[in-house]
Amino acid sequence: MVKSANGSYINLQHKKPNAIGKLLIFLTKKASNYFWEITDILSNKFDKFAEIYEKSIESQYKLEYEAIGISQDKKVLHIGCGAYPMTEITLAKLFGAEVTGIDKSPNAVKLAEEVIHKYKLDNKIKIEQGEGANYSASKFDVIIISSCSHPKVKILHHTFKYAKKNSIIIVRELDIATNAILECIDSHKDIILEKRIHHTAPLFLPTGWDAFFLIKR
Repeated sequence: MVKSANGSYINLQHKKPNAIGKLLIFLTKKASNYFWEITDILSNKFDKFAEIYEKSIESQYKLEYEAIGISQDKKVLHIGCGAYPMTEITLAKLFGAEVTGIDKSPNAVKLAEEVIHKYKLDNKIKIEQGEGANYSASKFDVIIISSCSHPKVKILHHTFKYAKKNSIIIVRELDIATNAILECIDSHKDIILEKRIHHTAPLFLPTGWDAFFLIKR
């Protein structure tokens, strides 16, 4: 049972998966992470691929940001930016927000910085190498946690503990793997579920993803 913004409790958890279900979730997440990693790299190398990528994803991300009222005065942290930081680009281009993107992969950070420079967004976007499970989150108004970020539950516990009061936290996760997310939210009584949006998967992915909109009270 997860507490919503109006004080009521919502039962969003599905039946806990058995061993086969857990294996299926693990394999699907692995496949999804590889898909996004390859997509990022191809978008880095080929402008046409990047154009298709942006058209297929930007509108989905825009739905998230409009729902929470992103503006220029918001400081945003994105955990798990990847080699083609679509979240950062969308936030900076459409909303003028100041964004810090982190990734634990040095290569992803290097490639992401090249993309930011190419778009001439260096004054709005900062890319750093960092681990979501220990990165300081206390100075940000909005924190976005990528579906590809790992270890997800450790990142969530750290973020929920150290995010400042009244900050907004968006957690993305494959729709078949949300049980662990909901259990983590439920264990933090000061984390309130504001909204949940389902996104349809682009291209040929077998599943979509959910975005959980949370508030730290």
